[in-house]
Amino acid sequence: MRILMFSHGYLPTLSGVTLVVQKIARAMVERGHQVTVITASEKHMPYQSEDQGVRLQRVLGIPNLFWLEGPIPFITPSAIRRLADQFKPDIIHNHENALLSTLLLQVHWQTRPKLISSCYSLPCYITQYLHLGGLEAWFERRMWKLVISNLNQYEHVVFCTHTHQRDFLAHGLRPPTTVISNGVNIQRYRPEKEPGEDIESRYHLPAKPRILSVGRLMKDKKLDLLIQAMQGVCAEREAHLLVVGRGSERLRLRALIQQLNLEPYIHLLGYVPEQDLPALYRACDLFAIPSLVEVQSLPALQAAVTGLPIVAANSAALPELVRDGENGFLVEPHNAHELGDAILHILNHPEDARQMGQVSLEIGKAHDEQLTFQAYEQFYQGLVGD
Repeated sequence: MRILMFSHGYLPTLSGVTLVVQKIARAMVERGHQVTVITASEKHMPYQSEDQGVRLQRVLGIPNLFWLEGPIPFITPSAIRRLADQFKPDIIHNHENALLSTLLLQVHWQTRPKLISSCYSLPCYITQYLHLGGLEAWFERRMWKLVISNLNQYEHVVFCTHTHQRDFLAHGLRPPTTVISNGVNIQRYRPEKEPGEDIESRYHLPAKPRILSVGRLMKDKKLDLLIQAMQGVCAEREAHLLVVGRGSERLRLRALIQQLNLEPYIHLLGYVPEQDLPALYRACDLFAIPSLVEVQSLPALQAAVTGLPIVAANSAALPELVRDGENGFLVEPHNAHELGDAILHILNHPEDARQMGQVSLEIGKAHDEQLTFQAYEQFYQGLVGD
């Protein structure tokens, strides 16, 4: 098969979506298919490159005021048509639901390929970056209408969780839908240490217990709540929060840490190379995620298959990975006190933590990324055969 993908970004631009697009594209190439990805240039100016057999067409990247590391891709519909005519795809798989998707839907095809889209976000995501006051509810309703109108023009829509799928069906999504997990590499993310693993000394990690948070340092991740929760945790016992990731909120989060006198207990590790992440998960005692807009969460999947208990906001699709009281706790959104209490319970009850970790492992097994790749290949083949 010849698969043409569209994505807002691709590594080195780092996000959950770019990681998913990269691994699906690489997996399809490994299975003998040809894949081209049209995506924003992280250098802003267009260029071509290749990633393990995946052909990358980097298009004009417009500066993104909300996410400086993630330029907005721009390409004219006629240029899309020219690239598609050259590549002759059997399937076009879109992974972006904003400007790039709009431009793709404006293409005038002589013979239109199978056109499908994945969806990785919720309309409420963008409202967290706008100061609209009493207009937020109105704006979110408008965003729902725009996104649904966009997706209704595709032949099929893919979601990574059933929760996300149900939300969009309830808002009027009409095309057929499929749920395929984003998946996780269970051979690398696992409880057993690698021989000679020395992550603690290399990163100068503080003493246990350690709480881990992984993700972009952005407003939608609600890391300020986790920092506030640590104030209550550290008032009762010594514990350390390790925060992995980079982003525009770093300075504000550092100021909050200083304001709460938590510098000895909260460690902003910044970017950690992927090859070190499995060991870092294994070096921690629990995983915490207060974000309200996760449609699956790759870091939470990684935590689950590493056998960590998880404390998460009871919001969006996180309840599909976290069963309250079984492999962790679901806490009320925006409630730093409840978040801190849940963390303390796990730290103070090691046998509960051990049992929760075992349940996390069982939940994580269903998300083996090899099953994801198999599901995508069968899905694509089914569409081409229709």
